[in-house]
Amino acid sequence: MKEKISFYRPAAAAFLVIMAMALTSSTISFFLEPVCEALQISRGSFSVIFSLMSVSGALSNPFVGQYAGKKGVRGILLLTGLWTGICMILLSMATRLWMLYAVSFAMGLFGSTCLTLCGNVIVQQNYLSAQASGILGAVMAGTGVGGMFFSLVIPELIEMFGWRTGMRAMGIIWMTFVWLGMLLLGKQTTLRSGEGNGAVGLGMTREEAMKDPKLYLQMVVIVIISACCGLQQQLPSLLGAKGFTTGQVSVMISAMTVFLALGKFGQGLLYGKIGVKKGGILTMAAFGAGCLAMFSKALIWPGLLLLAVGMGIYTTLLPMVIRRVFGSREYAAIWALVSTVGCAGTIVGYPLWGAIYDLTGSYAAGLIGAAVLLAVAILAHVKTLKNIR
Repeated sequence: MKEKISFYRPAAAAFLVIMAMALTSSTISFFLEPVCEALQISRGSFSVIFSLMSVSGALSNPFVGQYAGKKGVRGILLLTGLWTGICMILLSMATRLWMLYAVSFAMGLFGSTCLTLCGNVIVQQNYLSAQASGILGAVMAGTGVGGMFFSLVIPELIEMFGWRTGMRAMGIIWMTFVWLGMLLLGKQTTLRSGEGNGAVGLGMTREEAMKDPKLYLQMVVIVIISACCGLQQQLPSLLGAKGFTTGQVSVMISAMTVFLALGKFGQGLLYGKIGVKKGGILTMAAFGAGCLAMFSKALIWPGLLLLAVGMGIYTTLLPMVIRRVFGSREYAAIWALVSTVGCAGTIVGYPLWGAIYDLTGSYAAGLIGAAVLLAVAILAHVKTLKNIR
């Protein structure tokens, strides 16, 4: 029994950490309309905060990755719990657009990008390659579980007490979940011995990976995926534009977070069963189909399910591809490098989704463009994993 507890303890810790990530990846979308109304700004202007968080996250991510590879993630979790929690509280005090932007930039330094890296590193440093796919899928389902829970709580707080109180509550929740994960993790931050790409010391160094064309193909994939994931922040607005009521939209967003949780868990099992190459093709195709399904009100529910599958790619498929191709020798540093470049997709994509609506009055152009880009991502994915299962 003690061995089982010891085995699953890192996974449970990572799960709590990833649950907190849902606060900035999905729950914050509920602040779009009240903040825009309170500060008299456009949706495109609000969406810029995601780009600012991505820019600052990109600046700090390489250093965080290097530190995590050498010292583990406990110190990072201690810092990000405090730093980002306080930033959320400060964000609730913003009365001008520049204040919103300044605090968002600061928050991104040790925000969701940091937690994604920590969650991945905890799994990759504690489990062999054969175990990691299923466990990573279960851990990353934490964003769906967290999103489901927070999407029921935060909107109610916003409606009852206003968006400023809701934002302060998010800061406290963030600190609680991140620090609980840190305490549960303990000192288990060393890679287990084994064979294959998951074994200690096997794989490329960061410098060797930077000379491999496959690394840059993966950068193309991650930029596209992160840009397309910007649609998640606009879903409440998109669904509202389709004629659904606020209550119906809330139910749909809550349901999608369930789909996200189940989808990520299922993806982990899928990649373990048929491999990351075929699994990646299927999930990226599902993402593209989900975008196109958003054109029809009759296909909204299957569309949300497909989108949930696709939006799980960033935190499930892509980390597994990096480990499969480059090994675990300097996984933290290589993943930090790739995910840093991936921030470019967020920097451009998130405000672009909002700008498309502001300029055209609909999301049609964005949905079509996303489907085309995802076809390109599939081609790059196949090329990366040529001769690899």
